[in-house]
Amino acid sequence: MVLNKDKWSKIQTLQKGTHLISRIHKPVEDLIVYLLYDLEFIGADHISIITYILAAGVVYYLIDLQLIPALALAVIVGILDGVDGKIARLRGKKTYIGKLEHSFDMLYEQLWYVGFTIYFWWTTNNFIFIILGLIWLVVDGYVRHIYNVVWIATGKSLKYHGKIGRYVTFIDGRRSVYILHIIFWLILLMPWNAMYTILGHSVATATSYTILSFKVMGRV
Repeated sequence: MVLNKDKWSKIQTLQKGTHLISRIHKPVEDLIVYLLYDLEFIGADHISIITYILAAGVVYYLIDLQLIPALALAVIVGILDGVDGKIARLRGKKTYIGKLEHSFDMLYEQLWYVGFTIYFWWTTNNFIFIILGLIWLVVDGYVRHIYNVVWIATGKSLKYHGKIGRYVTFIDGRRSVYILHIIFWLILLMPWNAMYTILGHSVATATSYTILSFKVMGRV
């Protein structure tokens, strides 16, 4: 397929995410946006609806103890989550779902974490995963809250607060990163170990956010 250079150049200006995962997803996201470029009837809200339907499918597969289909859908959701924003910026049209995008994202992400917790508990019959899952939910909630507080107080997110902010938010723990943890351990045939590395990553993120936020908020 020969790409139209003008369209492809335009798509390169739509990138907003700066996280490592955003860089990994970017080539596939850009290709999807390119294929949808001239399909004006497909807007960001349509992509968002498809994303949320697939996100619900992840929970279904986890409850049904089918980890591989759940992870496959989770990866697709992660990619489409970047596509809807690019389509919105490309079209320059008003979106309705986008106004509550972060709230909807948090809803299905928390359901995913509950689903993974249940999966690891049911497949290992070890109650420790219920405890670890609860800690995961609490720490993730804290990370989200402190990120939003800084954004509200300063008018910009942590990633725009100097080099340290860029470094921390480039590799911090979040949904798509946690999916990679699970895929890595699944390849090693020990998927339950992902809960420990995920917790380590999320606690490291919470600690880094806290230290950085005290530094940033001290200037306000």
